[in-house]
Amino acid sequence: MTVEWRAFELRPEGKSGMTPEQEARYRQMIEHHWPRTIEMGRLYGVEMRTHRWGINTRPAHEGGKFARAHGKGEAYDRAVFHAYFVDDRDIGDVDVLTEIAASVGLDADAFREALETHRYLDEVLADEAWAAQAGIHGVPAFLFAGRYLLSGVRPPEELRMAIEQVQHLLARETQE
Repeated sequence: MTVEWRAFELRPEGKSGMTPEQEARYRQMIEHHWPRTIEMGRLYGVEMRTHRWGINTRPAHEGGKFARAHGKGEAYDRAVFHAYFVDDRDIGDVDVLTEIAASVGLDADAFREALETHRYLDEVLADEAWAAQAGIHGVPAFLFAGRYLLSGVRPPEELRMAIEQVQHLLARETQE
């Protein structure tokens, strides 16, 4: 089994489309669930302390496409997550992202130029369109065999059981 990372913006370009009242309730819900999110992160070895609100994450996703194209996708993703969830940095800021890119060994000038010209924007938008078509509305989301969707943070054992169930279903299908 392989894992394929795709760009997904919870709030494209920082816009929620919600009324101020809905926005306040949504934020309250996120804050209520934040301790569980932190705990689930620990189960997977992911440190999370903060949660900056209202960031335009599209530049970070575009940067991720650049990083993957240059063999540094995993290092870049980890550094961006750390900058956002631990250091409370604005991962929508090109200067911040360029500093992160350089720290993982990417060419800073080429990275900045790619963000400023939106070289990878079409790839990010294609990922978002794919997610919408697949019925994905939140993160994390796991789509197995192109049709079995599991959404939300899950304990490792629950995720393992879901993978085993899908493998069993697929094995049965090939026997029929």
